[in-house]
Amino acid sequence: MTANHRSGFVVFVGRPNVGKSTLLNALAGQKLAIVSPKPQTTRTRITAILTREDAQVVLVDTPGVTKSADALRRSMQRITRTAVTDSDLALVVVEARDGEAEISDADRAVVEAARKGNGRVVLAINKVDKIKNKKMLLPWMEAYAKETGVDVIVPISAKNHDGLEDLVEELLKRLPEAPPMFPKEMVTEQAERVICAELVREQLLLLTRQEIPHAAAVVIEVFEDQRTDQEGGDGGLCRLEGRIYIERESQKGIVVGKGGRTIKEVSTAARAQIEEFLGCKVYLRLTVHVDKDWRQSDRAIERFGYGLPEA
Repeated sequence: MTANHRSGFVVFVGRPNVGKSTLLNALAGQKLAIVSPKPQTTRTRITAILTREDAQVVLVDTPGVTKSADALRRSMQRITRTAVTDSDLALVVVEARDGEAEISDADRAVVEAARKGNGRVVLAINKVDKIKNKKMLLPWMEAYAKETGVDVIVPISAKNHDGLEDLVEELLKRLPEAPPMFPKEMVTEQAERVICAELVREQLLLLTRQEIPHAAAVVIEVFEDQRTDQEGGDGGLCRLEGRIYIERESQKGIVVGKGGRTIKEVSTAARAQIEEFLGCKVYLRLTVHVDKDWRQSDRAIERFGYGLPEA
């Protein structure tokens, strides 16, 4: 460890669909958080550990800040609040927009939520690649600086990896001097089976319609790791069995599809993503089950891994 080594937790806070998960994956250099154009894709806390010779930062992606509704969304908001409280620094992610620079009440609420930690806040204006006239960025940066009083504002494009080095440098400057918290080869705190379940849910988000995306939960119930053969070399595969839970019998038909077509497409696409993540061949078996109104049940939310005990 070098002198003046910095280490700490940085929590991502933002409204749904501003690109927090895309940013986490871009900074991690690999896919750890699922991404889709549908709102409320992230349901729980996702981490990426960046380790350098002089620093280690644990990036924490959280569900988008919204008004609480059902038990699932209330749990998601508790996860966000707890992650903010436990962090050394908050990174507010907002979305670049064309037009007059005017900060919305929703964006102000996000900044206030971020300040519930130790008060230190960095703001990233994401999706600047969508701004046709880049001169419009300056008024937005000035407006956020004036109305929020954050430590620093960094324009970025997580999709195109623009401005990410500048963002990391600003984050590291504001972390405490401390030794590394995790081994240098560790890239996430998430259990592999949890990430695999999320990769299956991502394909449900992308390949189904109507009410299915929000009504579905995925649990990997069997994870047999056979990546190391008997001679100690790399080989073998992982055998996974997962359950997709939905709320209605009518939804089950949509997920399965005519002649099993949809569930086959989900399985094939998810298996390819899981094989890339695990670095081996994967056997994946998926079944679909009905758990009526599970989003309203605190017990089901805990069982599916989306829960967090009340403080």
